[in-house]
Amino acid sequence: MPSFKTNGQINLQPNDNLGYSFKITSASSDSLNDGFIPYGTGVSSVVVVVYDKDETDVTSDFVVGSPSVVEDIISMQLKYPSTNGVGRYKITMILTLDSGDTKEADFDRLYASNK
Repeated sequence: MPSFKTNGQINLQPNDNLGYSFKITSASSDSLNDGFIPYGTGVSSVVVVVYDKDETDVTSDFVVGSPSVVEDIISMQLKYPSTNGVGRYKITMILTLDSGDTKEADFDRLYASNK
C-alpha cells in the first residue's frame, strides 16, 4: 500500500496564520494500488490532530477553526504555536471515506521557528 506522499515542509514563524491544503489521491483503477485511498472512494470528513515530539496533543495551539474537505483536498488554517514554540510537530489526519472506512495520514514536517 502506498504511503501518504508529500513534498517539502511547513515552516511557521511568529504571527503566521497560514492556509495549507493536502491532496488525498485515490487509486486510478481497481487493479492498481497507486493512490492513498481505494479506487472509487473519496474523503467525506477529517479529524486533524497536531502532536509535539512527546506525542502530546497540541492541536489547539496550531489549528484555527475546523479543517474542511472539498473534492479530497483537506484544507486547514495553521498558526504559530504561542504556547509550545520552536520545534518539530506532526499533523495526523484521520480520514473518513465515503465507504465508511477510516484511514490515517501523517505529515511529520511541521516546524515552528522564530528565526
